[in-house]
Amino acid sequence: MDTPRSIGRYQIKRWLTSGAMGDIYEAHDPVIERRVAIKVLRRELIERGDAGGWLERFRQEARAAGRLLHSNIVTLLDYGEQDGAPFLAMEYVEGESLDVRLKRSSHLPYRDAIAIITQTLSGLDFAHANGVIHRDIKPSNILLTKTGLTKITDFGIAHIEASDLTTEGDVLGTPSYMAPEQLVGREVDHRTDQFAAGAVLFELLSGVKPFHGKSLAESMLNMESRGPTDICALNPEVTPALKSVIETALAFDPERRYPSVAEFSRALVEAGAMPGRDAPNDRSSDETVLASASPTPSLRSAASWPTDPLLGTETLAEIERDLATYIGPMARIAVRRSAKTIGNVPALYQILASYIEDERNRTSFISKGQRWAQTHASLSTAGQSGSWQGKPISIAPDVLSRIEAALTQYIGPIARVVLRQQLSKSASLADLYHDLAAYIPNERDRDKFLNSRRGA
Repeated sequence: MDTPRSIGRYQIKRWLTSGAMGDIYEAHDPVIERRVAIKVLRRELIERGDAGGWLERFRQEARAAGRLLHSNIVTLLDYGEQDGAPFLAMEYVEGESLDVRLKRSSHLPYRDAIAIITQTLSGLDFAHANGVIHRDIKPSNILLTKTGLTKITDFGIAHIEASDLTTEGDVLGTPSYMAPEQLVGREVDHRTDQFAAGAVLFELLSGVKPFHGKSLAESMLNMESRGPTDICALNPEVTPALKSVIETALAFDPERRYPSVAEFSRALVEAGAMPGRDAPNDRSSDETVLASASPTPSLRSAASWPTDPLLGTETLAEIERDLATYIGPMARIAVRRSAKTIGNVPALYQILASYIEDERNRTSFISKGQRWAQTHASLSTAGQSGSWQGKPISIAPDVLSRIEAALTQYIGPIARVVLRQQLSKSASLADLYHDLAAYIPNERDRDKFLNSRRGA
C-alpha cells in the first residue's frame, strides 16, 4: 500500500493501521505544529456501487465525534475531502489499543481492568447524554495512553438520535461484544453500549469472551439460556459482588441491565472496592495502567500511627478528591481499601501516594496530607470540626447553571449531583471551583474548568 505524502494540509509521517472503513496515518499539522491522526475512507469503498452509504456513514462519524468533547473520547479536530475521499483529523493518542494490550497479557490485573472500564463508561455516559450510541465498543476501539488515560475511538457506526441512517433492522458491530438486540437487528440504546462494556470487562478479567461458542448461533443461545461463563471459576480474584455487577450489565433482556452506564460504573466501583482478598499485585506485563512508580510504604509502620478521630466520611471524601486529581475514578477504590487498615490521615496520604506515578505529584500529594494534619490539629484545639460547617454559599441561579454546564463537559451528567453536594461544603466560590475541579481526571481539563470561572 502506497502511503500518501500529504492529505489536505497534513503531512503524512507513517501508516498506523486499517479498519473496516478506512486507513489511519500519523501526520503533522504544519499550521499549529502538532501531531495528529488522519483517517481516510478507503478508496475501494468509494468506488463500490453503494459508495453513497459509506460516504454518509463516514460523515456520520464526523458528526458523532464532533459533538463529543470529553477526556475519555478521542477528540475530532477537522473534517475534509481530497480527490473525492473524505478524511478526519483526530487527536493523536500516544499509547496502544486495548486489544494489543490483551494480546501481550491475555488478561489484566484486577484494578487495571476496573480503571479502564470506569473511564470507558465515563466517556460513554457523556456520549449518551449528547444523543450518541457508539454501538461498537470493543478492545480495538479503546485506546490506552502512556499516562493511564482511557480513550474511546471509532464512532463509524454510531447511532445518533434524530438520524435515519441507522435504523431498526441494521446489524452493525462486532459479534463477540454485541448485545442480543443488536445481533437480531432490533432498536439499540444506551444499554447496548453497556452490554459491550460488560463483555470487554469480562474478557479483561478472565482472558476469554463471556458467551464463547463455536458459532454465532451457539453464542446467541448461550446468551439467552445459560448466561455468561462463571467468571469466578476463571479468575478467583473476582468476588461474587463483582460477578453480580458484570452479569447485570450482560443481562439478555435490556430491561434487566442498569438504567444507565453511570449506574453500572457506580456499582462496579462499589463492588471493586471490596475484593475478597487484596487486589492482585500482578506485574507480569511491563506496563500497567495504574502501576505504582515507587514501592508501597510499609503497612505495619503506617498502621502503627494513632487513630485519628477526624477520619470520617467527610475526610475520606476530601482525600478521595485530592487523589482523583492524579489517578481519576480509581481514587475511590484506593481510598476505601486503604482506610480499612489505616486510621490516621497523614499515614493514609502516604500509603495512597504509591498509586501516583509521577514523583513530583507524589510529593505534592503527601504534602497535602501533612498540611491537612496541621490545619485540622489547630481547628481541633479551637473546638471546631475539620470540615466546613458554615452556611451554604449564595450563588445566583444563572451562575450555578454556567458552573454545571462547564463541569458537565468533563464528567458528564453526574455534574449536577456533584455540584449540589459540594455547595454545602465549600466556603467560597473560589473554593467551590477548586473542589469541583478535583472530580476532573485530566489536568488540562481541570485548568480549563478553573479558567471558566472568569465567565461566572
